[in-house]
Amino acid sequence: MLVEISVVVIAVFIVIFVIGLLIALVQIRRTAREAEKLMEVTRQQIVPISHDLTIVVNDVKRIVQSVQKQVGMVEQGVGNIKETVARITQIERTLNERVSQPFVEFATLLSAVSRALRTFFEFMRK
Repeated sequence: MLVEISVVVIAVFIVIFVIGLLIALVQIRRTAREAEKLMEVTRQQIVPISHDLTIVVNDVKRIVQSVQKQVGMVEQGVGNIKETVARITQIERTLNERVSQPFVEFATLLSAVSRALRTFFEFMRK
């Protein structure tokens, strides 16, 4: 009788184990279906996202090219400004060398003439 009870207990445990396996298999099957649905939705969304991403990448590429072109133009403009400033500085030096001395001499002459006239008129008044 002990053997029969042991066999019954083992059979009950096997039945419980099989029921547990069946429940696990049913849950695995549900999970697999949900994963399949998720994969299908993902596949449907990947194409538009990929297309949009391609458009964005192309736009970014165009923007970067435009920025590079504009940076080149700015660099050229800065170079032109530097050249212009150098030319203006050279003109200033040339004018200073050629004009300042004659102006100083002219101012001295005017001052001398002014003093002479003042002295002459003062002398004539007396």
